[in-house]
Amino acid sequence: MSKQENTITNIDTENEQVSDSLLEAKTEKGPKGNGLLVFLIFVIMASSSAAAYYFWDLQKNQSRVLKNQQQSIEDLNARLTIAANDFSKNSKVSENNAAKLEGLAIQLQQTEEISQKAIEIVNRSQRDWALAEVDYLLRIAHQRIAVARDIKGAIAALKGADLRIEQLGDLNLFNIRKQLASDIASLNAIHRADVNGISLALDQVIAYLPELPFKSAKDEIKIQFSEDVAIEQPKIEDQTFVDSVIETVKQIGDIKVHQRSIQAASSAEQQNSIEQLLRTYILGARLAALRFDQIQFIHEINQASEIIRLHYDDSDNRIQQLQKTLLDYSALQLSPNLPELTKAWALLQEVNNPSVAKTTLKKGVNKNKEKETN
Repeated sequence: MSKQENTITNIDTENEQVSDSLLEAKTEKGPKGNGLLVFLIFVIMASSSAAAYYFWDLQKNQSRVLKNQQQSIEDLNARLTIAANDFSKNSKVSENNAAKLEGLAIQLQQTEEISQKAIEIVNRSQRDWALAEVDYLLRIAHQRIAVARDIKGAIAALKGADLRIEQLGDLNLFNIRKQLASDIASLNAIHRADVNGISLALDQVIAYLPELPFKSAKDEIKIQFSEDVAIEQPKIEDQTFVDSVIETVKQIGDIKVHQRSIQAASSAEQQNSIEQLLRTYILGARLAALRFDQIQFIHEINQASEIIRLHYDDSDNRIQQLQKTLLDYSALQLSPNLPELTKAWALLQEVNNPSVAKTTLKKGVNKNKEKETN
């Protein structure tokens, strides 16, 4: 039982006692009984006032306590909200810190790898440096052949690698030198056209095209008549006397009609058109030479040579030299079959990394077996 309930019980008990006293006072008679009654009424009123004041103070204290508790609850809620916000901020900061730590770990790993490579480079012996240089030269030789088709550059790189191996004096590298000698001999045996020289020569031809003389109509007619006479000249071998007489009669009564038209350029406009066409073919040949396009180069050269034969004066020395130059160009081989320059490099890898070379060799053997089975 609470304190408030105890107090209410005590007050009720006192009120009962006062009521009993009043009843007793009423039963008594006389002035003495009236004074006692007044006293009891006063006591009752005082007790009621005290009880009312007590209850009012108690209620006031309880409301104050409730208000303080509500304020405390609100403060706690505000603190919880602030704590939750701080926790979310701290979680984001923790995630950012974790990402930064991961990035730092990756950078640290890369730094360690770079440091390890630097240590390996510093700790290389003279032989390791020489083999690395040979490896680089062999790679350069392969690139010069595969990409730029530069035979001279590839030969220079192979000779540099051979010289470096010779300076080492290592007998384990003898097979590599043997392969290098074979590759150099194969490259030297290839007849490679001077593409740069061809390009410059064709530029000069284009420059003096306006000075080249064209055929005249008279020259063209002479050529056509000479060709027709040569074609129509009968064979006198294995002919009887009667046949020869008949052929003579036919020739006397024959009227020769030349079906071909005169192809000589008779106007400045026609000559300009022919000159532009010839320039186009020569430029096409120049570009094909720079691209190492053998088929296109031969086609452009033949077209240019045909135009010169049909429309330009063959008796002129410049035309003769130009025809001879174009004929020589038509026999050139711009893109010869170039050898593979990988065998020496593969032998070098076997010397540097025997385990890797054996694994690669086994893979190659397995692939060949699979192809044979298929």
